[in-house]
Amino acid sequence: MRKIVLTVVLMIAVSLLSCNQSKEPKFTVDPNSVIKPAMENKKNLIVVFESETCQYCEKLNKDLKDLQLKESLIKNNIDIAIVNVEGKRQVIDPESKKVMDEQTLTSIYRVTGYPTIAVFLPEKDYELFGIIPGYLPKDYFIKLADYIGTRCYDKVKSFQEYIDKGGKC
Repeated sequence: MRKIVLTVVLMIAVSLLSCNQSKEPKFTVDPNSVIKPAMENKKNLIVVFESETCQYCEKLNKDLKDLQLKESLIKNNIDIAIVNVEGKRQVIDPESKKVMDEQTLTSIYRVTGYPTIAVFLPEKDYELFGIIPGYLPKDYFIKLADYIGTRCYDKVKSFQEYIDKGGKC
């Protein structure tokens, strides 16, 4: 019995260590390196608020590396900045154009769940266009990119209505 317990404990320890070592470091890209150029080049901007320990944030990050989603973001002229909700880095608030730390930016937009997707559009002078709390599956993220890129928001009341219409304006 003792050997079985020891074996199980060792297997759990090895699996935990290997999981921690295989994780990519988060928050390695400075959000300003995305936000500033997007604003200068009048690109659509999505800011994703994430937490270090959020499982759905990791899932979203994996989705954002998908080739089909990347192509959709490029086609629709969208850049994505990732903000650490507990972070201390200085970032530009797209709406006010003021510099503040990531925690302050998080509180300004009243982000309480992670991930949270905030959309800012150049034709609206980067005023907050909308917030989607929680994880958005890859196929819906692609539809969000199309909704933004085709400016369907001028014809359809909401993203949900766009989804309900099968992705048509």
